[in-house]
Amino acid sequence: MSADVFDESNLTEAERSNESRWMLTWPELKLLFIASMGFFIDAYDLFNINLVVVILNVLDNGKLSGTISTIPLQGGVLKAAANIGCVFGQIGFGLAGDVFGRKAVYGIEMMLATLATILIIAGPLSLGNNLFTYITVWRAIMGYRYRWVTFNPFFYFAYPPIGGDYPMSASVVADRANLRRRGTMVTFIFAMQGWGAFVGGIVFIVLLAIYKKGIHYHGHVGQLNSVWRIYTGIILIPAIIAIIQRLMMKESTRMKGVQAMREDPSLIAKGKVAGIKLEKGGSDSDLSVDKQSEEAAGVAATSAARAAAWRDAREYFSEWRHMKILIGTTMSWFLLDIIFYGISLNQSIFISALGLANSKEPWEYLWQQGVANIIIAIGGFLPGYYFTLFTIEYLGRKNIQIMGLTMNALLFAIMAGKYNTLKHHSSGLIACFIFLQFFFNFGANATTFVIPAEVYPTRVRGFGHGLSAACGKCGAIIASLAVSIMSTNVGPQNVLWLFFGIAVICIPFTFLIPETKDRDADVIDLEERRAAALANHHEKA
Repeated sequence: MSADVFDESNLTEAERSNESRWMLTWPELKLLFIASMGFFIDAYDLFNINLVVVILNVLDNGKLSGTISTIPLQGGVLKAAANIGCVFGQIGFGLAGDVFGRKAVYGIEMMLATLATILIIAGPLSLGNNLFTYITVWRAIMGYRYRWVTFNPFFYFAYPPIGGDYPMSASVVADRANLRRRGTMVTFIFAMQGWGAFVGGIVFIVLLAIYKKGIHYHGHVGQLNSVWRIYTGIILIPAIIAIIQRLMMKESTRMKGVQAMREDPSLIAKGKVAGIKLEKGGSDSDLSVDKQSEEAAGVAATSAARAAAWRDAREYFSEWRHMKILIGTTMSWFLLDIIFYGISLNQSIFISALGLANSKEPWEYLWQQGVANIIIAIGGFLPGYYFTLFTIEYLGRKNIQIMGLTMNALLFAIMAGKYNTLKHHSSGLIACFIFLQFFFNFGANATTFVIPAEVYPTRVRGFGHGLSAACGKCGAIIASLAVSIMSTNVGPQNVLWLFFGIAVICIPFTFLIPETKDRDADVIDLEERRAAALANHHEKA
C-alpha cells in the first residue's frame, strides 16, 4: 500500500492537514462544533427522562421512586421510547446518507426532534395518567419518523431525529478527519454525551431551586409540572442553532469520490479517486473527480448510481471478512448498551434502592436524585470520555474496549457481592457508581461508537455504523423495559449480577474487530475492489 494515501488536489484543508494531532484547523473546529452540538442535545434528550419519570411518578402516583410501581412496564416503555425510535432511525438514516450523500440528509433529523420536544412539553394536564402514553408516543417519534423522498414512487426513506445523529455525525466527521486524529475527533463529538448528562443535571437542580418556595415550603407539588416541561424544553435553543449550521454544510471529498465511482465504475480499476489514491503518478485526466463528474456525484442523479448505492452494502457484507467485523461491532454494542443504559436510564432506581435518595418529602427527594446524578456525571461520565479522547491514538481502540469491559465486570461483581454492605455506606456506593461510569466511557461506550466510524469504508459507513448503533439501541430497549420490572420482582442485586455476566460475554466479540488506529478503510476497500475488478477482467479475457 502506498504511503501516499490522499489525493491532495481534491482534499479539503481539514483532510490535507498534517499538523500535530492537537493542532486543529478552523474547518475541523467548525465541524466538531456542528456535530458535537447534536450529540449534546441527543444526550440531554435521552438521559433527562431518568429524572422526568421521577417527577411524573410524584405527580400522578404520589410515589417517591424512579420506578412507576403501578405501571412498571409503561414506565419502562416511557424510558425506552426514544431508543425504540432510534433503532429504525439509525438504520434508515445511515443508509440514506450512503445513498444520497451526507449533505442531503444531515440536519433534517434535528427539525423533527425540535417539533417532537415542543409537542411533549405541550402535553395537556387533562390527560392524567394518559400523559405517560402521550409522552411515550412523542419520544418514540423523536427517535424516528418517515419522510417520502421523490426518487422512485415505490420507495421511501426514514429520516429519524435522535437515531439518525449517530451514523450521520460519525460519518460526517470520519469522512473529513485526518487519519492521525480521526479517533480523537470522533471521540470528541461522542464525549458531548457526558456534557449533555451533566448540564441536564445542573438544569434540573436549578429549576428545583427556583421552585423550592412553592413546592417545598407551601406544598404546591403541582408546580413540578412547570419544572419537567421547562427542563425538557430548554434544549430547543441549541437545537435551532444546530439545524441552521447543519443545513449549510458541504459534501465531503470522500463522499464525492464514492458518488463518482458509482457514476463511473471504471474509476475503481484506475485506483485513484477523490480522497483516496493507491499509487503516485498519472495525468490530470486520471483524476476521478473533474468538474463534470463532481457535479454528477454531488447529486447522485442517475438511477444507476442509486442502484449501486443499494447494492454496495449487500455485496460488501456478503463477504465473511466483512461480515465478521459487522458481527463484532453489532454484538459488542448490543451487549454494552444493555448494561450501560440499564444503569443510566434506571439510575434513579439504584440510587433510591441503595439509600442515596431516601427523603420522604417530594422536593428533597428530587433534589437528592438531581445531586446524585450530577456527582456521577462529573465524577465518572466526563473524565471517562476525556481519558479516551487523550489516549485513543496511543492505546488503540480494541485495548480500551477490552480494558473497559473488564473493569465494568469487576465493578458489577463488587456492587452485587457487597450489595448489603454498600446500602449502609453511601460513600462506597457512590465511588462504585463513579468508577462504573468512568470505565463505561473510558472503555466500550466510547469505542463501540468510534470503531464503526473507522472500520467501514465511506460507501457503507453510514449503514455499518447505523446498524451497529441500532443493535446497541435494541440492548438499551431491553434494559429499559426489563430493569424496571426486574428491580421490583428480583431485586437490584440480582440485576447487578446479570450485568456482570453480560459484560464478560461482551469481551470475545471485540476480537472479531481489527484495530482501526491509523487504518484507512477506503484504501483497503479500493484495493480489494480493484483486485476483484482485475480478476474479473482476466476471467473474461
